[in-house]
This record gives sequence, structure tokens and C-alpha cells, in this order.
Amino acid sequence: MNESHSSRGPSRRETLRWCLAGACAPAAPLSPAARDAGAHDDGDALDEALARIHDALPRAKQGLSTHAPMVAEALCSLGRADRAVAWVEAYDAPWIDVPQPAKRIERERWREALGPDTGAVDWERQVSRWGDWTVLFTEELAEARWQDVLDRWTARLAPGLSGAATHGLIRTAHAARGLGRKETPERRAELAQGLAYWASAYEELPARAHSERAPDLEAALARVPTYWKEKGHAPGGHNIVEGLRHVPELPTFADARDLVAVPDDVGAALSALTAAFARVYLRNGTHNNTIAFVHGITAPCALRRLAPHVSPATARAAFPYAWQAAAAIYAAYARPENEAPPLEPTLAPDELAARAVENGADHAIKLTEVLLSEHALAPDPAYLAAAEDVVARL
Repeated sequence: MNESHSSRGPSRRETLRWCLAGACAPAAPLSPAARDAGAHDDGDALDEALARIHDALPRAKQGLSTHAPMVAEALCSLGRADRAVAWVEAYDAPWIDVPQPAKRIERERWREALGPDTGAVDWERQVSRWGDWTVLFTEELAEARWQDVLDRWTARLAPGLSGAATHGLIRTAHAARGLGRKETPERRAELAQGLAYWASAYEELPARAHSERAPDLEAALARVPTYWKEKGHAPGGHNIVEGLRHVPELPTFADARDLVAVPDDVGAALSALTAAFARVYLRNGTHNNTIAFVHGITAPCALRRLAPHVSPATARAAFPYAWQAAAAIYAAYARPENEAPPLEPTLAPDELAARAVENGADHAIKLTEVLLSEHALAPDPAYLAAAEDVVARL
């Protein structure tokens, strides 16, 4: 944390930590419509949280895998902007240096700069062009409406949204929703960094074009090959990024992308997709690889966050890749012997939101916010059951 912030004094910091621990008065219950829209006036809370994150660069807590900006925005969308700065301050993760600009990206040759160096020894070296991409996006956002920049690059980057275990897409989506509430320099800077992560970590999954569609998502999932069924064990690697790199070893996975048609109504299709993967989480994430199955929900929901700010054509074109990324997580980690617990949620949405905030875990907050917003749009007990489980599990 830089000098200008630390000089504000320990009394303020202690107060923020007390709030994070739950000593402040609870917020009033949120209406489903307000919670779904994420339209709460967060005042300056998100900007202050983002400024603290950005001012620390080139060091970041957990490096480019940081959840800090995403959690800060999710808290604001839950109506708990009062917790955003405190959460960032208390974020318990190691400081890691992130890549700095080294070589300018030529705009007409942007494809040459996409993606990681998979042979590098650590993640920050793999995504070594992040700093260069941040410069490019900062320049583009200074020259044009942020919605136009987002639309152009969502269309370009959608085929590689599974890179970084979908973190680039998700961080970009939180940044876009924050900008949708209020346009500020901090929020534009966060969008530049989110897009830069998406581009520098860009990795495509195999896709074979065909017109044979599954009749529904359940049938589509039944046709997705799984590593456990074909290999009898989990894919290699120490994290989701490495696990997804083994999915191409399943030859028929290349058919997965086109099992689901490009929808006319992206919103309805996303509701069906997130509900299906809430059930996938309940059947699998409650037994193994919990965080992977969290991403199976948060990744497609990230497209919903982007959809209001990009063209309908871009949102429709991106949908098959959101499905494909979720299907890849299923292919890598689903186990045939797993059984889903009964759908018996006992807590109301406001109780689940309060539990997630008090829990404080990054994935618990982010997934709960996603599940509650999806439930507000298209009620389904699977959302509430998954939210109830993840807060207790993480």
C-alpha cells in the first residue's frame, strides 16, 4: 500500500477492519430487483478500493490472480460498499510483482501478442505481455467510449475466454459493471487491466464446427466427454489453468462448443446455463474441485455482466465460448460417481448475502453475489442451494 494511503492513520484502518469483521451495523435487506441490477450507488467506495489496488502496482496481492478488484465490486453490487475498502485492506495473499510494459503492441498486429508463454516457470512470466496490453487498452479507452472498446475486444477475445481459468473475462465483467454505475478514471483503469489479463492469458479450447445440436443443456452435458470417465483419473497440473490444458486430450471435446446453438435471447440462454451449472456445482463441487466448479457458474455469468454494454451480436457470438469454457471445467473435473445433494435451501437471499459477507472468503462472496443475482432474474432453488453450500464450504 502506498504512502499516501497509509498516512491516513491507524484509527481509520482499525475502523475499516472492525467493519470487515462485522462490527458495523448490517445493511437493510435488498430487493431482488436491486440486487440483480447491481445498481447500488457505491459512492466513492469502489474507486477508493481500486485506487489502493492500482497504486500498489507493480506489486499485487496474489499477483495477476488477485481477486481484490472483483470482490470489491461484488460487495458494492451486494449493497455492501461499506465493506469494499476494508476487504481490500485485509486481503490475505502474498505480494507478487506483475509484468511491466516491455514492448509496444502494434494495433494492426494485435494477434501476435495474444496468449501466455506456457513454457515459462511461473504464471507472471507466462503472461508477460500483461503490461504491454494494459498500455494498449489504456490508450484505446482514452480515445473512445469504453463501451465501444469493450464491444470490439469482447468480440475478438471471446474464443480465448477460458484462459487464466476465465479470470480475465470475469475481471473484465466486474470492471464493466462498475463503469455501468459510474464512469471514473479508476474504473476505466480497472477495465484496461481486466482486458489486458484476458488478452495476455488468451487460450483457445479445441472446437470442431458442426450443426448437430443437442436438444437442451442436459443433453449437451451428457455428450461432453469427461477426463475421469475416459482416463480414470484427474487431469495433471496443480491448478485449473493447467487442468484445462489437458482437455484437448479428449478427442470428442472439440464437438462441445457447437452442441449448443447461438441463442436469439442471450439473457434467457444465460439463465438456463447458470442454472444448469449451479446443479453441476451441487453434484460435483460439493465432492471435489470446488473452486473449479465455482468458475463453471461465474464464467457464463460474466457474459451477462458484459451483455448490457456490448452489441447484441457480440453477446450472441460470445455465448458458445462461455458454454464451452463451463463445459471444459465439467470435462476436466466431473466424476461419474458423484451424487447431488437434495435441493433443500433453507435460507432467504438476504440471509445468504449476509453470510457471504461475514464469511469474507473471495470465492464465497463472488459466487454468492452471482447466484443471488441469477436467482433474482429467474428463480431456481439450485441457486440458493449452491449459495448455502459454498458459504459453509469455503
